[in-house]
Amino acid sequence: MTAFLFHRARGHRLLLSAALLAVLLTASVLAALAAFAGSVGDAGLRHALQSRDAAAASLIITSEDSSADRAAAERGAQRGAERAFDGLPVTLRPFERSAPYSLPRALQPPAARQGEPDLTMLAVVDRSRVRLVSGAWPSGPAAGPVVEVALPEAAARALKLTAGPRVLTLASRLGGPAVQIRVAGVYRVHDRNDPYWQLDELRGRSVRTDVFTTYGPLLADPRAFASERIAKSGPSWLATADFSALQADRIDTLRSSARQSQKVLSAEPGLKGGVVAKTSLPEVLDRMERALLVARATLLIVSLQLVLLAGYALLLVARLLSTERETETRVLLARGASRGRIAALSALEALFLALPAVIGAPLLAGPLTALLAGQGLPARIGLRVDTAPTASVWLVGALVALACAS
Repeated sequence: MTAFLFHRARGHRLLLSAALLAVLLTASVLAALAAFAGSVGDAGLRHALQSRDAAAASLIITSEDSSADRAAAERGAQRGAERAFDGLPVTLRPFERSAPYSLPRALQPPAARQGEPDLTMLAVVDRSRVRLVSGAWPSGPAAGPVVEVALPEAAARALKLTAGPRVLTLASRLGGPAVQIRVAGVYRVHDRNDPYWQLDELRGRSVRTDVFTTYGPLLADPRAFASERIAKSGPSWLATADFSALQADRIDTLRSSARQSQKVLSAEPGLKGGVVAKTSLPEVLDRMERALLVARATLLIVSLQLVLLAGYALLLVARLLSTERETETRVLLARGASRGRIAALSALEALFLALPAVIGAPLLAGPLTALLAGQGLPARIGLRVDTAPTASVWLVGALVALACAS
């Protein structure tokens, strides 16, 4: 039967080649669209969460207990953040601040000394987020009462301070003991738009003026900051998740976990003294999910249009082939072939037409997906998509090829 089938196909090779090409192109393009919808959707979601929406997707954890065990509180924050991000890898960056202090009146312009004092606070931050401009980083606790600090560049310029031996006295705004400081160095924030600076009341800008003018934070060595001479506020952390393996089908569970962040962190033993958790991740995921639905609906419309065009082309080829084979079919019937036998031959011929598309369409989908992703907005933002054929792409290719053959 196979030899007869090939002999029969040789007589209509042009029409059958056209049918084979139509099936292969249709299956390849639809498989590529399926791969594009999945891979670009996932890549776009990850890109947004790691760039444009990185700040909103982070989790801000603030302990309200200034006397809590720092190590236990940090372990609790780490565990709670991992649960809030549905088990994704989490990086925790600490930020410790003091209670507010007032700067010496001598640093104010004479006309402002009768009004409110200027304020500041001491802090311990992630040193990778700042750069030393002049002087040196503060050292650990010395034998005397003076605490070395690093002053932000904008504040140093406004207050006309430089690194040197001059000692300043800061008065506690909460009625505690005063703190003596010496400016050891001047630093600059690497990037004020870094999500980390959400932990800072001044948002990394170093100076803020409202009712009071506030400068800071003044960076201290962690060992000096831990001493009893500095009045402390509760520690804070910025928790950021590694979204590099996130897929769109995990949005629901991640959103549900993020909405439970306050409850989860409040249940941690190290944070029993009170904790506040803030994140906009659920709202970001809602917005991203709507965008994905719109994008997939658009691709579905394009796919349906392609299916209609391919169906029309295949019907035309089938009609031409049927017309050319009308005489051949009559001869086979006259020689005793049953209509069922002829139908089986046609079905086997259709399967041979579908087989190259079943194998080739998923393999061609990868290069086509890379070609689509290399155009327009995905190319401009440097979106990297996975072009390896997945099980769903193989399934789409096989179903489309068999549907075309039938």
